[in-house]
Amino acid sequence: MEFQDKVAEYGPRLEALQEKLALDGVEFIQVHTVDTSGAFRSKITPLKLSRYGEAINAILYCVAHGDGQPMGDVAFASPTANEENGFPNIKGIIDPATVVQHGWKPEYASAITFSYMLDGSPCPYDPRGVLARVEQRAAALGYEPRFALEYEFGIFHADHDLMRAGRYRELKPWGHSLTNYDLVRTGEYQDFAAELIRRMKSIGIGIASLVTEYGFGMYEYALTPKTALQAADDAMRAKLHLRELCAERGLVATFMTRFQPPGKESACGAHHHVSLWKDDKPAFAAGPNKLTLVAEKFLAGVLNRMQETHLLFRPTVNSYRRFDRGAWSPEDVAWGYENRTAAIRAITTPNDGACRFEHRAPGADINPYLSVAAILAAGCEGIEKELPLEAPVSGDLAALGKPKLPRTLNASIEAFAHSDFCAEAFGEAFRDNYAESRRAEQAAFEAWQASHITDFEWQRYFIN
Repeated sequence: MEFQDKVAEYGPRLEALQEKLALDGVEFIQVHTVDTSGAFRSKITPLKLSRYGEAINAILYCVAHGDGQPMGDVAFASPTANEENGFPNIKGIIDPATVVQHGWKPEYASAITFSYMLDGSPCPYDPRGVLARVEQRAAALGYEPRFALEYEFGIFHADHDLMRAGRYRELKPWGHSLTNYDLVRTGEYQDFAAELIRRMKSIGIGIASLVTEYGFGMYEYALTPKTALQAADDAMRAKLHLRELCAERGLVATFMTRFQPPGKESACGAHHHVSLWKDDKPAFAAGPNKLTLVAEKFLAGVLNRMQETHLLFRPTVNSYRRFDRGAWSPEDVAWGYENRTAAIRAITTPNDGACRFEHRAPGADINPYLSVAAILAAGCEGIEKELPLEAPVSGDLAALGKPKLPRTLNASIEAFAHSDFCAEAFGEAFRDNYAESRRAEQAAFEAWQASHITDFEWQRYFIN
């Protein structure tokens, strides 16, 4: 849909929301745009829901993954914003379905945008737009996809001097134990959990559970199911507001996938639970350890494209430190009933409404719009092409010879960059731009390595 069509569709609703929010005491609004790496880029303004759109800096779709770039770069080469085009603005419009008033700060509301190019065409690099188009593909098949995301993350006591110096490994974990499902890890934990659940409920986000995970400073929340775009919106908002709550209490949260050395304590996953519904009935359910035909075709599609889409589940250098089949972080393209060592765990109990697939490859560093889009697009292709499903696995996966997921960021980049499926599902412009963003990430890491003598070298070679 072109920009002017969106203005015509959204304009009256935005005007009505502006009036209602003002009557409800809202004075300020946070306007969020999703960047390529999966971060909210936000501005705070006096309450204004413009029907004519928002100015968005196009550099948001070619910025580096985070701070601390050893090459000093803040952007990678991209057709969106560069020296030749002068780093222009593009346009965005607030999606009225995302406008919410914050229950814990009622003078604030927030909203999320869709992005458009200056000629009025949809921005091909907008992750939220990518997912919206894939969701329409599922709707054309007659299904409503539902997703629920779980995030594992770390919480540490904030020390801004250490953080400014990049000495994150010296931060102290929040809590005295590494036990999972522990209510007394700290005296403040239950109050913290209650406040987060309360805040999310006030903006329509359900937290099904919040638990301590195995590891010092490790925690996990599980979000309740929503439609695909809503689930990704919820994932982004929950992450942001968790960080806000931490900051208010002298804490800092991290969604880095592994902040402990491999083999020690847990890593941070972001398992995706997915199901299809039709006429408000679960389309996957056929009883315990059984699947409907559409579920089999959907799952076959997800497995068929898992290597090509792997980059969207493990998008950073750090993602690949989480690989560990023994710790239930998948290494193989495989599925099984209630099998946590496989990439896809099929859950068929305790009732039909709970029947779903748990995709276990994504880490907490994903862009949820893209990881959800990857699963959904591949599943839709499986239905469209009526792909056959292989048998479920059991026993030692390492001995079964299943296809392996790419083991490095470079290998995932190449699989994604050369995928005709990814070009068709997400748009060729998006595929190429995203691949370039990950190449920039790999280059940044290699530049850092080249400029440092590692502890391994000191310990191994100094005396000899």
